This record gives sequence, C-alpha cells and structure tokens, in this order.
Amino acid sequence: MTKSPFEQISKIFTADELISIAFRRADSKSASLPRTLKKIIRSRRKEINKINNVNEYLINKIKDIIQSFPNFEELHPFYREFIDLLIDKDKFKLLLGRLNGIIPILKNIEIGIIKKIKSSEDPGTCAALRRQFFARIKSVIKEQKYNFEELEFIRVQLKKIPAIDISLPSIVISGYPNVGKSSLVAKISTAKPEICEYPFTTKNIIIGVYKDENNTKLFQIIDTPGILDRPMSERNIIEKQAILALRTISNIVIFMIDPTYSCGYSVDNQISLFNEIRNEFIEKVKVPYLVLINKIDIASKEMVEEVLNKLNLEEEKYLKISAKEGPFTELLNRIKYLIEKYRLIDFSFKKLKNIENK
Repeated sequence: MTKSPFEQISKIFTADELISIAFRRADSKSASLPRTLKKIIRSRRKEINKINNVNEYLINKIKDIIQSFPNFEELHPFYREFIDLLIDKDKFKLLLGRLNGIIPILKNIEIGIIKKIKSSEDPGTCAALRRQFFARIKSVIKEQKYNFEELEFIRVQLKKIPAIDISLPSIVISGYPNVGKSSLVAKISTAKPEICEYPFTTKNIIIGVYKDENNTKLFQIIDTPGILDRPMSERNIIEKQAILALRTISNIVIFMIDPTYSCGYSVDNQISLFNEIRNEFIEKVKVPYLVLINKIDIASKEMVEEVLNKLNLEEEKYLKISAKEGPFTELLNRIKYLIEKYRLIDFSFKKLKNIENK
C-alpha cells in the first residue's frame, strides 16, 4: 500500500493529557537512591529527578509534534494543492512557532528551580520547589491548549489526503456516475484497489495499481467520485480547487460513456461533460486522453453508432469496451502506447500481463 507523507505525524494530545502523562512519569521513572546518602542529598536528587522526567517528556513530545509534520514545500505539487484546500498554512506555521517557543521557557523554569533546590538545606523546601515547578509548567502547557487542539485538527485533515504513488504514471478516470468507472478500475488492477477517505465529497477515491508478473508496479488508475463526474456549474469552490490537485498527477485521462442510458444520463449530457473536461482539464495540462464507450455487451449497434457520430473523434481516440468483459488487452495496449509516446515514465511494457479473461 502506498504511504502518505502525513502518516508519520504524531497524534497530538490535549494540554490536559500531556500534563497528566508527564506528571505520572515523574514518579514512575524516578531512579531509586542509595539509603546511605544524607537525607537532604536524597531529597534534592529525588525532586530533581522528577523535574527532569517531566521536562524531558514534555520537550521531547513538543519536538516530536513539530518534526513529525513534513516540510510542505518539499512535497509533490499534488499534496501541496490539497494542503491549500484543507488548512491555512500561515496559521499552521504560527501554531508550530508557538509550540516551539515554549521549549526555552520550559528549560529556563527547570534551570531556575533546580538551582534553588541544589542550594536548599531543607527536604520540605525541596518538595515545595518541585511543586512550584509543576504548577508553573502546568500553567505554560495549559496556555497552549488552543494550539494543541488546532494542530490535532490539522493532523486529522491532512490524513484525509489520498496517498498517491507519484513515481507511477497516473490514469485518471472521468465520466458521469454509474458509467462503469469503479468496475473498470477493479478489473484492470492486478493489485486490489485501495479505497481512500476523500476530503471533498461523501464518496471515496478508488486507486488501482497494475503490476506485471514480477509484481512490478507499472501504472495506477484513479477514480475520483465527486470531482470529474458532473459539469463545472454543479461543483462547489472546493471541488473546483480539487481539480487543480488532480491536474498535477494526471498523465492520461480516460473518459467513460454509457451509450445505453442505464447510468441515468443521456448521451448528449455525457458528451457535453466530456467536452467540458477536455476544455477545462485535459487541455489545461496537455495530457493525452482516451474515450471508452462502455457496456458494449448490452448496448445495441445503433446506440454505439449514435455516440460515435456525436463524438466525431479519430479512431485512436476511442475504444469500445465492456468494463465486465473487455477487451482489456486492447485497453492496456492503448495505455502502453500513450505512456511510451508521451514518455511518461521509463519502463518496458513488453511483459504486460494478459488479463483478457480476468
């Protein structure tokens, strides 16, 4: 399974959770001290150990939060576009800066209290100073309550971004709902399609990977419900922006048409959508495309001819197919041709698996 660059982001506890865990560690990790030591020395070391344990946990946890977020500017444009849709990057940087800013504060409080404990000659005073440290640290962490909560919200949003293997050519499937897109993804994917949470619609993105007999990934095929399945006039602003993200990974666009009307949309509506996607998506990123006239297993000759006449495309621009029965080898050969022609990636398709009867 392809990994998302956001998987390594640590879960961010609330301020109260951090304080609770840190204070519990104060006792559980305190080292035992020799009974032969003088009472005041034992007391000093005991309280200093507790202080060290608490601060070490809190500072390491804060550093872990900051470092677990990837550098957005180093990510693939696909992820950068999605990030812009989900979060306010300036606000995010401010949140991390605030967290980072309390590390020297925690260290200075620790240094100051430990200095006083080391000069104290009374065990009771040492314990009181440690409690004072706990109170001040608790106050500092609680002041970050909002920042912790907002960063956890951002973490959850980022994890919704689908994981794409950017090293592979991406074939993006488009067309109205129920024209057979998800069936096609499942049929020509030798890897089980991944169903990913999608942040813009109530549906899920479907990503299938084609592999050869050596289990080498050759390309990925992507269906994005809610994005390229209806006219621009019916999309909201976020969905329109999401198209920008898809543009960054689209190497080939496949548009599927159902000539039988069983999908619930007329041929005219489907062709109108194709023309819009060709003008607003395909032409903008200058990628090759292929129109699949699907459901030829149940469509009449007249239905197919109607689509072809209205499309008025060169023969190499379309393929008649059944997402259930094929011909899948011909489709793979077309994909192979486009990838090689446009030099989308440097690998050989000589060993493409024959899945005609899959």
